[in-house]
Amino acid sequence: MFIETSALVEILIEGPESLALLKRIEATPFVKSTGPTVVYEATVVLAGKQGLTVTEAERLVRALLTTMNVSVVNVTDQTASIALDAFARYGKGRHPAKLNFGDCFSYAGARMDNMPLLYVGQDFAQTDLA
Repeated sequence: MFIETSALVEILIEGPESLALLKRIEATPFVKSTGPTVVYEATVVLAGKQGLTVTEAERLVRALLTTMNVSVVNVTDQTASIALDAFARYGKGRHPAKLNFGDCFSYAGARMDNMPLLYVGQDFAQTDLA
């Protein structure tokens, strides 16, 4: 299971969907992974939403990933190609899903290993990963 930024932030801020997300993570038979763009984006969003320093927010993000046994996978040239394909098909200004840079790389992370994508919201629901 590839964990996308929106799911990670929802858990960290203890949003309304956080418990359901944690249950899905615990129950998944898949390897749990995420990408460096997710670590970056979740840290930036968490720092802004919670009024934390970047260092504090990153510490919380990494602690949660460790607790959930989620590995951060490398971005490769193949990842970039799949992310570009995701943008061509579902990118902002091209498709109702409106995937942005980080979204496209999360899409690629899930697609590369043929894993489900854990997310919050409707953007990915409009792609072939739904």
